[in-house]
Amino acid sequence: MIGCGAVGSIHAAYLASQPDVELTAVYSPEPESAASFAGRYGACRIAASVEEAIAAADAAIVCSPSTAHFEQARACLHAGRHTLIELPPCAEPREAEELGAIAQQQGVLVGCAHTSRYLAPYALVQTAIRSGLLGEIQEISYVRYPQLRSRAWSDNALVHHAAHGVDLVMQWCGELEPLACAAFPDASSAQSVSMLARLPGGKPLTATISYGAKLSISQMVIVGAQHTVETDGFTYLRSDLEGLRFAGEERTVYEQAIAAQDMEFFGACRGNNTYIPWAETENLMQLIHRFQTLSGDRP
Repeated sequence: MIGCGAVGSIHAAYLASQPDVELTAVYSPEPESAASFAGRYGACRIAASVEEAIAAADAAIVCSPSTAHFEQARACLHAGRHTLIELPPCAEPREAEELGAIAQQQGVLVGCAHTSRYLAPYALVQTAIRSGLLGEIQEISYVRYPQLRSRAWSDNALVHHAAHGVDLVMQWCGELEPLACAAFPDASSAQSVSMLARLPGGKPLTATISYGAKLSISQMVIVGAQHTVETDGFTYLRSDLEGLRFAGEERTVYEQAIAAQDMEFFGACRGNNTYIPWAETENLMQLIHRFQTLSGDRP
């Protein structure tokens, strides 16, 4: 385990319950945090570096601060380890391409944690869209105002939380055409961002993400020609279509999504199934870069 914060704890708690998985080592630049983590989840070793952490491992999960993901994942892949990286896996499309190339050279699996795909409400939305139950999609709107934990590093609203929403829409509808993007203070350090894109067929997608709101708000609305769906992605899904409903507890739904994702990734490492192709992660990073360019802050 590379990184031992809140998300790393969810990965570790689930994997510690699996009889065929051993947490060989944990690495964090904060030794006290790593020691506490190791004690809670039974890690065999507290490593002083990424290289030491992966020395006796078959696979690595990179869930450190976002700005460290690329370098740490690259080290894991160069060492020939299967590697799952929390979103965002890197900052640039060229970095995503580099990670994919190293994995191919080393003959190992690299995967991005497209966790939103595994959240129960969004999985139901996907089924409804792909079955044609909603009818032709007319519009999708996405709003996310998360309440971030206190941390020593700054996240990027465009590269992280906006990317989760964009990834879902790409999975459901196909390629998007970015039209406009406004980021504050700029695309490289966005704390608030609003985006406009065209869905296949010319229908609109709007997305707004902000880290400055004092209320936690999450809402996605999918307007189909036949039916409309609204969800926060975690605790509820409602629709005018009878039977298309969901209610759950946020923490439980999130933990179950990470568990399902980890099961699929490690199953793919063992050759038992497949995981989300890295090409989809590269496409996502390329699309986010196009939004960054539209903001006027990137060449």
